[in-house]
Amino acid sequence: MSRTPIDLSSHINRSVTRGHPANFPVVSRPIEVVPEAPAGAPHPIPNRKAIVREDTGDVLAVVSDRYQLVPHQRILDLVDAAISPLDISPVPRGLFVDRRGARMRALYKFPTLSKPVVPGDAICPCLKIQNTYDGSSRISIVIGAFRFVCTNLAVGGGGAFAGGFVSIHAGEIPIERVTGQLASYLAGFDAIVDLYREWCEIPVNPPALIELLQGFPKSHAETLTLRLAERNPRTAFDAYNVLTSYATHETRRARIAFDLLERANRHFQHSFVASPPASIVNHAATAAG
Repeated sequence: MSRTPIDLSSHINRSVTRGHPANFPVVSRPIEVVPEAPAGAPHPIPNRKAIVREDTGDVLAVVSDRYQLVPHQRILDLVDAAISPLDISPVPRGLFVDRRGARMRALYKFPTLSKPVVPGDAICPCLKIQNTYDGSSRISIVIGAFRFVCTNLAVGGGGAFAGGFVSIHAGEIPIERVTGQLASYLAGFDAIVDLYREWCEIPVNPPALIELLQGFPKSHAETLTLRLAERNPRTAFDAYNVLTSYATHETRRARIAFDLLERANRHFQHSFVASPPASIVNHAATAAG
C-alpha cells in the first residue's frame, strides 16, 4: 500500500507530530561479547557502545566511544528556552521522528518575523533542527523560509540557508551557546529575502532548468520535469517554487522532502547568482518575446 504524501507545511497554525514522540529515555551502554557456556565471563568490545531506548530496550545504534549522546528532547528544550524571551509567539512547529526514534527533525516557524518578497507574497523565517542517534547525520540547526502564499518550505543547502551550527556527535557540542544566539542568526533571514527578490528579477529558459535536476534522484527528477513543463515558470523564483512545492507537499517521507529541499537550495544558489550562467538564463529580449 502506498504511503500518504507528507505535508511539511501542515503546522501553519498549530504544532504537529508525525512518527514517534521525541521525549523517550535513551542511554549509551558498553557492549560485551557473551561467550557460549561454559567459556567464561563476558568481555567488553573496546571503543564501541550501544545507544539504547530504555522504554523499549531497542538498540538504536552501535557507535564509537567518542560519540556524545545528546537526547532529542534536550535540543528541543534548549531551542524553546532560547525562543521564549524573544516575544515572537506564536511559534508553530512540526516534529518528524522515524527509525524507531533514532532520527528526529523539527521545524519551527516565526510568522511574526515575516517579510515581503514582493507585494502580497510574504515569507517568514523557519528553523530546521536535526538530531540522530545512529550516526546517519549530524546535529544541526539551519535557517530557512516559509512562504505563506503557497505554504512552501525551504531549508538547508548552505549559503543563505545556513546559520546556527552543524556538529558531529563527538567532543563538545556548543548547543547552549548557539541557541543563546538565536535572535542574531534569525536576523540573517534578510539574506534569504534578498536572494528571493533577486530571483524574482531573473528570467529563465524552462528547458534549460532540466539541467538543474541532474543531481536529483531519477524518479523525482522525472516528476519535477513534468511540473516545470506544466507551470512554465518565467523567473528563477517561479521555478524554485515549483521544486519547493513538490518537496513540501507531494513526497511521502520527511527524509525525502528535506533532501529535495536541500538540493533545490544548493542548486539554485549555485546557478542563480548576480551573473547567472548563460545556459540557464534567457536574455531579457528573449523572455519578453
